[in-house]
Amino acid sequence: MKKTAQTTNRIAHDIVNTVVHTSLAAETAAILTADNVSCEIVDQARRKYTREAVDDYHRGTFAALRIGADAVKGTKRHFKLKKQYRLEKARYRLKKADNQLFQVEKYQPEKRKAVKRLRKNKADFKEQKAQYQNSEKTNLNKAFLLRRKQMYQQEKRELKFRKKELSSEKKHRRKSFAIQKKIKKDANLGFLLTKPVKYTGNRMKASTWQKTVNADSENDVLHALDSAKRRVITPAMQKVSKPQRLQRERKKRDRISEKEQKSRDKLQRQDHRLKEKHNRPQKKKKIQNQKKHRSSVKERFKEGLKAFFQFVKNIYEAEVKKFFAAAALFLLVLLLVFAFILMIFSSITSGGGFTFGTYAAQDYDLSEAEKYYTKLAWEMNNNIKLVGDSSKWKNGLKNFGVNTRNMKDDPDTWYWGNSSQFNWEPCYDFDPYKLWCFLCAYYYNFDAADNGDITYWKYSSDTETLLKELFDAEYRFVYWYDNTSRWEEYSPYHYWGGGSAETGTYYRCEKEAYIYDGRPYRYRFKPIAITNELGKYRDSEGYLCIDSNYRVLNPNDNYELTGFYVMDHRYYSGTKEPFYYYDNATGNFFFMQGTERHDRSFWGWNREDAWFLVSPTDTEIWNSSIKDTCMYGYYEKYYWKTDCRLYYSVKQKKTFDQVISDKLNAMSHASERSQYYQLLLGNDSGQMYGNHQTLRNIFGSASIHEYTAVNGFGYDMQAWNTTHCRISDLHEGVDFVLNSNTQLYAPFDCKITEVDSSKHTVVLRKNDVEYWYDGSGGTKRDTEVYLSNVTLINGLAKGDTLKEGEAFAVSTGHQSCDSLQNSLIYDYVHIKVKIDTDGYGWDFIDPRLVLY
Repeated sequence: MKKTAQTTNRIAHDIVNTVVHTSLAAETAAILTADNVSCEIVDQARRKYTREAVDDYHRGTFAALRIGADAVKGTKRHFKLKKQYRLEKARYRLKKADNQLFQVEKYQPEKRKAVKRLRKNKADFKEQKAQYQNSEKTNLNKAFLLRRKQMYQQEKRELKFRKKELSSEKKHRRKSFAIQKKIKKDANLGFLLTKPVKYTGNRMKASTWQKTVNADSENDVLHALDSAKRRVITPAMQKVSKPQRLQRERKKRDRISEKEQKSRDKLQRQDHRLKEKHNRPQKKKKIQNQKKHRSSVKERFKEGLKAFFQFVKNIYEAEVKKFFAAAALFLLVLLLVFAFILMIFSSITSGGGFTFGTYAAQDYDLSEAEKYYTKLAWEMNNNIKLVGDSSKWKNGLKNFGVNTRNMKDDPDTWYWGNSSQFNWEPCYDFDPYKLWCFLCAYYYNFDAADNGDITYWKYSSDTETLLKELFDAEYRFVYWYDNTSRWEEYSPYHYWGGGSAETGTYYRCEKEAYIYDGRPYRYRFKPIAITNELGKYRDSEGYLCIDSNYRVLNPNDNYELTGFYVMDHRYYSGTKEPFYYYDNATGNFFFMQGTERHDRSFWGWNREDAWFLVSPTDTEIWNSSIKDTCMYGYYEKYYWKTDCRLYYSVKQKKTFDQVISDKLNAMSHASERSQYYQLLLGNDSGQMYGNHQTLRNIFGSASIHEYTAVNGFGYDMQAWNTTHCRISDLHEGVDFVLNSNTQLYAPFDCKITEVDSSKHTVVLRKNDVEYWYDGSGGTKRDTEVYLSNVTLINGLAKGDTLKEGEAFAVSTGHQSCDSLQNSLIYDYVHIKVKIDTDGYGWDFIDPRLVLY
């Protein structure tokens, strides 16, 4: 038992010790594990927050850079849209004033006038009806009453129709004004200072929402809200945003305008039918029972045989044409592929910067440059035509900066162009394709990091300065004024006055006549009576001025000499008989009145006797009715023989190609610019024309550039010193030479929006035409094509739709005339293309830019 007790005690003691030691070891292990886990957690948290801090710093830096870039772009866009807002605001004010003017000056007065006239006509008809009822009811009176009733009903319909027209116009004006008011409101951008706050708030709001969604990736409610926000709320808010509303309202304005035009056309058709019905006489129907002539069997056989051969001929021609068209299309595709490969190869070997060879500009900028250059030539040509005008030639020279002060005489002959002074033919060698290619090469930024990224240049005042330099470097106006005019003597002289004292043919004048020293003239006196020949030489005070030889001067032309002289009465009169006689014994002059001698009397003129005047005393002896006045006579001795010539021309100092080459060679990267210019022009890989062509050629499968263009885009300038018979300062399209009845094809899927059969004009329109060259993936723009000298075919009319390539019209064969001979020389079709250049305004462009 003792041994058993000891053994049991020892076992129990060992078990307890083992349990205790085991528990302590487990506790120690648990504590160490917990410490290691907590240290790892803390370490991971520290590393995580350190990484997040660095990432937040980087994100903040990039966000700041993006915000700065967006601020610059937003500011630029703000000012651009601000201009459009001012335009819309001006349109709103103009429409408001126009509506008020319409309401006051047209709608209310004409409506009151129509109502008043309708009441008056109704009262007149009632009075006429009452007179008929009270008078004898004969067939004649009944017919008169019936005719008056018809006239009253017609006037009633016309007046009601006029009221309907006014109401319709007022309704459309009200709708258009309301839409314009909304456009003005939505186009208002507000203050620029509020944009950063709004922009920053939107970014913070979007960032906060995104962090909230990403923080709890397993929260299905947040993800559902985020999906609803992205798919429903955000698109809905974009649709009701200002830009979207503005776009919808502008399109609605266009639809209202089209609807107003349709309504106006409908009312015009109703008015036309109303008047036609009123003016159409009542004709009795005649029954024609004439038998139709039946042809014989022989004639019917001949007609059938002829129709069969014509059918076979048509099939043969159609199949042959299709065969050759297919072959030509296949060859054309091969040539285009070869040209494209050659273009890529040449561009890659030259650095790869011009692979696509496209114009680095929008069509609007290229067209504006062409318009300004032609304007320079047109203005110079107008001044040249003024130089050739006999009544305005001095104004033309002054416009060229010529001092015409010493050019006293008008030329007898004008010599233009090739002459003895200027032995060359004036040349005008403008080429729009070369101008476009030059401007793109001139403005290209070769210092950019990636030359393949073409940045579009913009037309500005700097472009106008550049074009002016080009024009001045190429052309210069030259002239030579050759004047050999002179005085030549009459034989015999032309006399006014003179003769004997008794004839009384002398002219009266005041007795004051003095000698003037230090003046352009020697004597001066004031006539009382004068003829038209001498009257034009009086000065502002009414005096005649003469020199010491008694020659009349012209005070209106710096006292230049004239051909007139005042008579010196000491010698001979116009009759070649002595008028005054000289007495050698006494030294006096005297005259005879019959048999009575009279010595010449004087009254104390200064220094010398004025021998060109008859004294008042002598005048009174000759004619007792004339007292206290002098007399004078004059004659014309010389006439001015004009012998004057004007030579003028335009000297081409350099050709257009030379001027372009000099400009490009004087710039940095001269060889690259020249290469780019040659590539765009097509001298390296075939004619490319800038690769802007997006719309199908209207004339058919051939390229638009294969047709002869007369009257190009821009100002009407074709040759120096010529005036085209179609007087038009600015051409917004191009005239292409065509044969009569040439078929025209739709350039795209479009709608016929305007037709004027009297003027042979048609307008095609399509919204959102994609121009692939502009922007990333292309830009969609509304486009209109205006055609003149065309006629619709196949019963087409306004409002019909066309498919691309569908034949819809033919040329009318309208002829234009030669500018020099004024004779008809060619048939042509006029094309204008108008596009929504930047989404906010319409502009005409050169059709050759977009038609291929």
